[in-house]
Amino acid sequence: ISDAEKAILDDMGPEALKNELTDAMVSAFKLMEISSYLNGRECRYLAERDAAREEVALVKQKLEQAKVNHAAYKEKYTLQAGLVTKLAEKETEAARLAGEKTELEGRVKDLMTERDTLAGKVKDLESRPCSSGTAPEADELVIDPNGEYKGFTRAAPVSRIFELEGKELDVAKSSFDNAVAQLLVLNPGVDLVVEG
Repeated sequence: ISDAEKAILDDMGPEALKNELTDAMVSAFKLMEISSYLNGRECRYLAERDAAREEVALVKQKLEQAKVNHAAYKEKYTLQAGLVTKLAEKETEAARLAGEKTELEGRVKDLMTERDTLAGKVKDLESRPCSSGTAPEADELVIDPNGEYKGFTRAAPVSRIFELEGKELDVAKSSFDNAVAQLLVLNPGVDLVVEG
Protein backbone atom coordinates (compact mmCIF):
# COMPACT_ATOMS: atom_id res chain seq x y z
CA ILE A 1 0.00 0.00 0.00
CA SER A 2 1.35 3.42 -0.89
CA ASP A 3 1.88 6.19 1.69
CA ALA A 4 -1.05 8.18 0.28
CA GLU A 5 -3.36 5.18 0.68
CA LYS A 6 -2.06 4.66 4.23
CA ALA A 7 -2.87 8.30 5.07
CA ILE A 8 -6.37 7.92 3.64
CA LEU A 9 -6.93 4.71 5.64
CA ASP A 10 -5.73 6.40 8.83
CA ASP A 11 -8.19 9.25 8.32
CA MET A 12 -11.15 6.87 7.80
CA GLY A 13 -13.53 6.04 10.52
CA PRO A 14 -14.68 2.57 11.49
CA GLU A 15 -17.70 2.66 9.19
CA ALA A 16 -15.70 3.81 6.21
CA LEU A 17 -13.06 1.17 6.91
CA LYS A 18 -15.76 -1.44 7.11
CA ASN A 19 -17.12 -0.34 3.73
CA GLU A 20 -13.61 -0.26 2.25
CA LEU A 21 -12.94 -3.80 3.54
CA THR A 22 -16.27 -4.97 2.15
CA ASP A 23 -15.42 -3.52 -1.26
CA ALA A 24 -11.98 -5.16 -1.13
CA MET A 25 -13.51 -8.50 -0.10
CA VAL A 26 -16.10 -8.27 -2.87
CA SER A 27 -13.30 -7.52 -5.31
CA ALA A 28 -11.27 -10.47 -3.95
CA PHE A 29 -14.25 -12.82 -4.24
CA LYS A 30 -14.94 -11.50 -7.72
CA LEU A 31 -11.30 -12.19 -8.61
CA MET A 32 -11.58 -15.72 -7.19
CA GLU A 33 -14.78 -16.36 -9.17
CA ILE A 34 -13.18 -15.10 -12.38
CA SER A 35 -10.09 -17.25 -11.70
CA SER A 36 -12.28 -20.25 -10.94
CA TYR A 37 -14.28 -19.71 -14.13
CA LEU A 38 -11.17 -19.27 -16.22
CA ASN A 39 -9.51 -22.29 -14.58
CA GLY A 40 -12.61 -24.36 -15.26
CA ARG A 41 -12.68 -23.24 -18.84
CA GLU A 42 -8.97 -24.02 -19.23
CA CYS A 43 -9.52 -27.43 -17.60
CA ARG A 44 -12.29 -28.05 -20.11
CA TYR A 45 -9.93 -27.09 -22.93
CA LEU A 46 -7.27 -29.35 -21.47
CA ALA A 47 -9.77 -32.20 -21.22
CA GLU A 48 -10.80 -31.59 -24.84
CA ARG A 49 -7.13 -31.49 -25.81
CA ASP A 50 -6.49 -34.80 -24.01
CA ALA A 51 -9.54 -36.35 -25.66
CA ALA A 52 -8.32 -35.08 -29.04
CA ARG A 53 -4.87 -36.56 -28.36
CA GLU A 54 -6.44 -39.90 -27.49
CA GLU A 55 -8.52 -39.72 -30.64
CA VAL A 56 -5.40 -38.91 -32.68
CA ALA A 57 -3.64 -41.92 -31.12
CA LEU A 58 -6.63 -44.13 -32.02
CA VAL A 59 -6.69 -42.73 -35.56
CA LYS A 60 -2.93 -43.39 -35.91
CA GLN A 61 -3.43 -46.93 -34.66
CA LYS A 62 -6.28 -47.42 -37.14
CA LEU A 63 -4.08 -45.97 -39.90
CA GLU A 64 -1.24 -48.40 -39.07
CA GLN A 65 -3.71 -51.28 -39.05
CA ALA A 66 -5.11 -50.07 -42.37
CA LYS A 67 -1.57 -49.96 -43.81
CA VAL A 68 -0.92 -53.52 -42.61
CA ASN A 69 -4.26 -54.67 -44.05
CA HIS A 70 -3.49 -52.86 -47.31
CA ALA A 71 -0.07 -54.55 -47.58
CA ALA A 72 -1.66 -57.96 -46.89
CA TYR A 73 -4.41 -57.28 -49.43
CA LYS A 74 -1.83 -56.13 -51.98
CA GLU A 75 0.19 -59.32 -51.45
CA LYS A 76 -2.96 -61.45 -51.76
CA TYR A 77 -3.93 -59.54 -54.90
CA THR A 78 -0.48 -60.13 -56.44
CA LEU A 79 -0.70 -63.82 -55.56
CA GLN A 80 -4.23 -64.05 -56.92
CA ALA A 81 -3.20 -62.24 -60.12
CA GLY A 82 -0.36 -64.74 -60.55
CA LEU A 83 -2.77 -67.63 -60.01
CA VAL A 84 -5.21 -66.16 -62.54
CA THR A 85 -2.38 -65.84 -65.07
CA LYS A 86 -1.27 -69.43 -64.42
CA LEU A 87 -4.87 -70.59 -64.71
CA ALA A 88 -5.22 -68.83 -68.06
CA GLU A 89 -1.97 -70.44 -69.26
CA LYS A 90 -3.14 -73.88 -68.09
CA GLU A 91 -6.51 -73.41 -69.79
CA THR A 92 -4.75 -72.42 -73.02
CA GLU A 93 -2.47 -75.46 -72.73
CA ALA A 94 -5.47 -77.70 -71.99
CA ALA A 95 -7.25 -76.36 -75.09
CA ARG A 96 -4.10 -76.97 -77.17
CA LEU A 97 -3.75 -80.51 -75.80
CA ALA A 98 -7.43 -81.19 -76.48
CA GLY A 99 -6.88 -80.07 -80.08
CA GLU A 100 -3.80 -82.29 -80.37
CA LYS A 101 -5.75 -85.19 -78.87
CA THR A 102 -8.51 -84.75 -81.45
CA GLU A 103 -5.92 -84.59 -84.24
CA LEU A 104 -4.11 -87.69 -82.94
CA GLU A 105 -7.39 -89.58 -82.62
CA GLY A 106 -8.08 -88.76 -86.28
CA ARG A 107 -4.61 -89.97 -87.25
CA VAL A 108 -5.09 -93.16 -85.22
CA LYS A 109 -8.36 -93.80 -87.05
CA ASP A 110 -6.63 -93.24 -90.40
CA LEU A 111 -3.76 -95.55 -89.42
CA MET A 112 -6.17 -98.23 -88.20
CA THR A 113 -8.06 -97.99 -91.49
CA GLU A 114 -4.76 -98.28 -93.39
CA ARG A 115 -3.73 -101.22 -91.17
CA ASP A 116 -7.02 -102.99 -91.89
CA THR A 117 -6.57 -102.34 -95.61
CA LEU A 118 -3.02 -103.71 -95.57
CA ALA A 119 -4.08 -106.71 -93.48
CA GLY A 120 -6.74 -107.44 -96.11
CA LYS A 121 -4.14 -107.20 -98.86
CA VAL A 122 -1.79 -109.53 -96.95
CA LYS A 123 -4.59 -112.08 -96.49
CA ASP A 124 -5.44 -111.76 -100.15
CA LEU A 125 -1.82 -112.35 -101.16
CA GLU A 126 -1.43 -115.24 -98.73
CA SER A 127 -4.59 -116.89 -100.05
CA ARG A 128 -3.30 -116.87 -103.63
CA PRO A 129 -1.65 -120.09 -104.72
CA CYS A 130 2.10 -119.83 -105.15
CA SER A 131 2.85 -121.20 -108.59
CA SER A 132 6.47 -122.17 -108.91
CA GLY A 133 6.04 -123.02 -112.57
CA THR A 134 5.52 -119.46 -113.76
CA ALA A 135 7.93 -118.37 -116.46
CA PRO A 136 10.51 -115.79 -115.46
CA GLU A 137 10.37 -112.37 -117.05
CA ALA A 138 12.98 -111.19 -119.57
CA ASP A 139 14.65 -108.82 -117.06
CA GLU A 140 14.93 -111.64 -114.54
CA LEU A 141 16.61 -113.88 -117.15
CA VAL A 142 19.25 -111.23 -117.84
CA ILE A 143 20.10 -110.86 -114.12
CA ASP A 144 19.61 -114.50 -113.10
CA PRO A 145 19.84 -116.78 -116.17
CA ASN A 146 20.13 -120.01 -114.15
CA GLY A 147 17.25 -119.17 -111.81
CA GLU A 148 19.58 -119.23 -108.82
CA TYR A 149 17.87 -116.40 -106.95
CA LYS A 150 14.32 -117.30 -107.87
CA GLY A 151 13.25 -118.24 -104.34
CA PHE A 152 15.00 -115.28 -102.66
CA THR A 153 13.15 -112.40 -101.08
CA ARG A 154 14.14 -108.75 -100.90
CA ALA A 155 15.24 -109.22 -97.30
CA ALA A 156 18.09 -111.56 -98.31
CA PRO A 157 20.14 -108.99 -100.33
CA VAL A 158 19.48 -106.30 -97.73
CA SER A 159 20.74 -108.52 -94.92
CA ARG A 160 23.77 -109.42 -97.06
CA ILE A 161 24.51 -105.72 -97.62
CA PHE A 162 24.35 -105.08 -93.86
CA GLU A 163 26.61 -108.04 -93.24
CA LEU A 164 29.21 -106.78 -95.75
CA GLU A 165 29.04 -103.23 -94.30
CA GLY A 166 29.72 -104.69 -90.85
CA LYS A 167 32.85 -106.47 -92.16
CA GLU A 168 34.28 -103.36 -93.89
CA LEU A 169 35.82 -102.09 -90.64
CA ASP A 170 37.48 -105.45 -89.98
CA VAL A 171 38.90 -105.48 -93.55
CA ALA A 172 40.25 -101.93 -93.19
CA LYS A 173 41.84 -102.75 -89.79
CA SER A 174 43.41 -105.89 -91.21
CA SER A 175 44.87 -103.90 -94.14
CA PHE A 176 46.29 -101.29 -91.75
CA ASP A 177 47.81 -103.96 -89.49
CA ASN A 178 49.34 -105.59 -92.58
CA ALA A 179 50.90 -102.26 -93.70
CA VAL A 180 52.32 -101.67 -90.20
CA ALA A 181 53.78 -105.18 -90.14
CA GLN A 182 55.44 -104.58 -93.53
CA LEU A 183 56.94 -101.29 -92.28
CA LEU A 184 58.30 -103.03 -89.20
CA VAL A 185 59.89 -105.74 -91.35
CA LEU A 186 61.46 -103.18 -93.72
CA ASN A 187 62.66 -100.93 -90.85
CA PRO A 188 63.82 -103.23 -88.04
CA GLY A 189 65.76 -100.50 -86.17
CA VAL A 190 62.92 -97.94 -86.15
CA ASP A 191 60.44 -97.87 -83.26
CA LEU A 192 57.12 -97.05 -84.89
CA VAL A 193 54.41 -95.44 -82.75
CA VAL A 194 51.05 -96.89 -83.83
CA GLU A 195 49.02 -96.24 -80.67
CA GLY A 196 45.85 -94.26 -81.21
